[in-house]
Amino acid sequence: MTPLGPDSTEEQRSTLLRMMNILDAQPIEEMEHITRIAQSFFQVSNIVISLLDTKRQWFLPRQNPPRSEALLIANDSHEDAHFYNDPTVTDEKHIQFHACYPLCSVHGISLGTLCLYHNKPRAFTTTQLEQLGALAYMIQTCLQKMEIEAESAITHDMLRKTNYINTQIFSRSAIGLVLMSLDKRPLKVNPAICTMLGYSEKQLLNTAMKDITFQDDLSISNALYGQILRDDEHHGVIQKRYITADGSLLWAMVSISMLYNPDGSQYGLLLAISDISEQKDAESALITLSHDLEQHVEQRTQELQRSHNFIQDITDHIPAMISCISPDNTFTFANRHLRSLLGYSDNSFYHLDIRGIIHPDIVNLFIRKLEESRQQHKPIFFDHSIDIPPKKKITLHTEMVPAKSPEDGTYVLSTDITKLTSLRDQLEFEANHDHLTGLPNRRAIIAYLTHLAGKQRHRGLALLFFDIDNLKYYNDHYDHDFGDRVIKAFARILRKHTRSDDLIGRLSGDEFVMIVHEKKNLIKEVDAISRKLKFYIERPILIKGETLSLSASMGNTLLSKDVKLDVSEFIRQADAAMYHVKRNRSRKA
Repeated sequence: MTPLGPDSTEEQRSTLLRMMNILDAQPIEEMEHITRIAQSFFQVSNIVISLLDTKRQWFLPRQNPPRSEALLIANDSHEDAHFYNDPTVTDEKHIQFHACYPLCSVHGISLGTLCLYHNKPRAFTTTQLEQLGALAYMIQTCLQKMEIEAESAITHDMLRKTNYINTQIFSRSAIGLVLMSLDKRPLKVNPAICTMLGYSEKQLLNTAMKDITFQDDLSISNALYGQILRDDEHHGVIQKRYITADGSLLWAMVSISMLYNPDGSQYGLLLAISDISEQKDAESALITLSHDLEQHVEQRTQELQRSHNFIQDITDHIPAMISCISPDNTFTFANRHLRSLLGYSDNSFYHLDIRGIIHPDIVNLFIRKLEESRQQHKPIFFDHSIDIPPKKKITLHTEMVPAKSPEDGTYVLSTDITKLTSLRDQLEFEANHDHLTGLPNRRAIIAYLTHLAGKQRHRGLALLFFDIDNLKYYNDHYDHDFGDRVIKAFARILRKHTRSDDLIGRLSGDEFVMIVHEKKNLIKEVDAISRKLKFYIERPILIKGETLSLSASMGNTLLSKDVKLDVSEFIRQADAAMYHVKRNRSRKA
């Protein structure tokens, strides 16, 4: 006999048999009667109802027949190719006749077989086969009845548990629940809605929900009920107000859902109600706060605008160019003077990159100083000049001060110091130049020599000392104006014949000096310059209608490139040389 192979429905069959509580149970008395009658009727050695578990075969009668699962007739097992070598055929049982009829569940799952065994060959007639089928049908009907009863018991138990759980969910829900009929009568309410509204369960069941709805909210409630009852919607949510037991109003979020019978017909309505009073209070407070905030913002904006206008008005009347530049190099503020300089009548250039606005002559310097101020986070001061059409040049003193918060930018103040610079230059010129001749004065000469003394020299240096002869005579014989004209004429001669690299200056009333820088041969150069100057000084000149031939005493001192320059000693030696010449000329005269 061929063993039963694995069945794709074995798990279903095992589950079903366990559900029917047949496996490992006491023999079923009804089945016992049927098998005894069938054994006597068919005159066989044994008859078995075989049920198949996942890994075993269970027999309702307690015999141990061979395993099978399908309709099978073997009249003589010794001659059947399937059974001739089966142990039940060859051992002491000597089963020679075998007949099996399949047994199925209500759902068509194979449960097992009705098996007939005999130790002698048999031949079933057609009538006997029909009788075997009828017997199998009776047994199968009995099994299916047990199956239906088991399924019914399980379904009933599941419904009981489901109903119990649903009852708990309904009663223990944190939100209010109301089950209503289609005519909107309350059928069931949970404790949460009673607590929420302050009514007892009895009061709510005897009160229509519309009667405790705030009058102004009835229209939206009725509209949603109408849509759901017409099947336009299966579900809807509204916010409405209920009148509580103490007469106060309670804001609620109400979710209304249609419930249906198994046949699809409408059963009733389920209301899920949440208290949103705190949310509404918060919304109201937020609206009030928002309104107050808007007023405050508007008031603050007006104050800031007034403050801005005030600052703008003040800065517009300050004789300077005032601005603020953002970290991304755009103007965020500019006063009238700066706008005028840039060629704008309004602030339309705000938020434009300063590289395209600032004068090209200074934009690179301006950007470099701006970055320096930002990086060091300290004020930067510098002077610069720009050309203003037509052909006007102004000098500005600019201060860049970073704001306390870098994101606020950098404050820039530029003051026009053109006149001040001109005055400073004039004062500096006057302090270093002789007012009569325009030549560098003693102060400038000493400063120049001091500068030379402080650096390494690669060439020799000479100092020529001049003293105008007879200047006192000119002042006394003519007048001081005449004497001054003599001095200026002498200065013009020196200036005209001084080399570009050399320096001429007036030390005092009639004393002049020339600083000569060696080019190739200092001695020869000094000699040539001296002879040339002597020639031009002594040429006749006309002063106030008088033809004169001037003369001057000249002395000099030379200093090689390797000798350290002592300014006082250098001047003293040249002065001494000049007086030596002057004394010799006096003796000769």
